[in-house]
Amino acid sequence: MIFTSWNVNGLRSVATKGFEIWFRKNLPDVIALQEIKATESDVEALILSWSDVYNVHLFPAVKKGYSGTALLIKKTLNPMYIKRGLGIPEYDNEGRLIYAEFENVIFINGYFPNGQRDHGRVDFKLDFSRRVVALAHELHQKTKKEIIIAGDVNTAHCEIDLANPKANSKTTGFLPNERAFVDEMVAGGLTDVFRHFHQGLPDQYTWWTYRGDCRERNIGWRLDYFFATKELLSKVKKVEHHHKVLGSDHCPILLEIN
Repeated sequence: MIFTSWNVNGLRSVATKGFEIWFRKNLPDVIALQEIKATESDVEALILSWSDVYNVHLFPAVKKGYSGTALLIKKTLNPMYIKRGLGIPEYDNEGRLIYAEFENVIFINGYFPNGQRDHGRVDFKLDFSRRVVALAHELHQKTKKEIIIAGDVNTAHCEIDLANPKANSKTTGFLPNERAFVDEMVAGGLTDVFRHFHQGLPDQYTWWTYRGDCRERNIGWRLDYFFATKELLSKVKKVEHHHKVLGSDHCPILLEIN
């Protein structure tokens, strides 16, 4: 089963920049999207054009052109359910979480908030993040199924996960308390799948600012992740970044499991 995740920075925008070419080439079973910035009526024609392969499930933000998540699930798959949100309006109004239960795994797609330059939303971000992790553990205990949390976590965990750690030590996305939250996730039994299989591999980023030719020079951050319960690790065939795929300031990431 192949899962992918991509912060597309606008679904309508990425659709004109090779999104369909990418997914038809790879044909993932499940595609998690973040920052879709669109409602169903905005992308009705796109959903129809993809309907030969995927059922499209959107969770847009209330605010137009902002945030939002989506799951594209192959029509050959039959999830037991698809749920949207945490049941908390301050987060759900931003469309930040959508998840699906399959026969052997529950797949959670999250767009974790940005803490903002003035750090004004760091507490909001961390509270949302802890609630997502709590949900994952609750579902794991209740169903005994493996859990995958995918998406834009908006934090580079370790110094190896961004090009300029010292210069960004006071920048949201690399603050000590944000990094400590990722430590909490790992200590609680959720594994960073990419780093588990690629320990010590440098220069592996998933986001680059549009300024200063940073993508061309690979001056970036690793902000996009798959976290999984430990029992799933033995089933992983590959986990990789598709850094050559353009269309957004993020690149897609891919996880294949047996």
